[in-house]
Amino acid sequence: MGRAPAAKERPALTRGHIVQVATELIEREGLGAFTMRALGRELGVSAMAVYSYFASRDEVLCAVLERFMATMDTDPVPGERWDDTLRRTMTSIYREGMEHPQLSSIEVESVATVDGLARHTEKIVNLHLSQDMPEAILSQAWAMVDAYLTGFTGNAIAAAAVRGQREGVDGTGGKAGDCRPLWQRIVADAYTDEAFANGVEIIIQGVRALAAPDPCNWRTPEKRGAKGL
Repeated sequence: MGRAPAAKERPALTRGHIVQVATELIEREGLGAFTMRALGRELGVSAMAVYSYFASRDEVLCAVLERFMATMDTDPVPGERWDDTLRRTMTSIYREGMEHPQLSSIEVESVATVDGLARHTEKIVNLHLSQDMPEAILSQAWAMVDAYLTGFTGNAIAAAAVRGQREGVDGTGGKAGDCRPLWQRIVADAYTDEAFANGVEIIIQGVRALAAPDPCNWRTPEKRGAKGL
């Protein structure tokens, strides 16, 4: 008789592996189903074993968010103009949010999470400071960008979910035979990639207006090691 196949070796339990499995679990089952016990089952260990690496569910979620945000295109590009930086970084954040709606919906309030998200925020703020964008202008631009990204992406994810549900029911994707009032159809169809790009351009024009008469010739330094990089 042949020898029985060897059992698949379980990956070593590390913080990195826990975060990877937690990310996969959230994307597959949804944030509402994510618990330390469920994570332990997925890892093949007890929940207490996970607590040896993370003090709380929020701390795991913080690490998942940090891992998620590291996938976004927010690194400095030498010589890049500030408006191109906004287009690139905002589009990347929006696209990652649309592609991973469960991860982008994570909201936690622990101190660890605040510290973790602060690193992402600091990176982007320093990117624009390194371009010599005035602090007063950056502060106002940040408010516009943050509110726009949060609101548009959240609504776009919700609209995509509704379209998916309608397509599952009638196979039309909410187009043919749509009996909803016109205003509902307009709102449902408002959140497109094109609309997002148009909104980014409006924000850029708003920054120019705030900075006038400054010519806004702000760029990322050509050489590494400049301030903020």
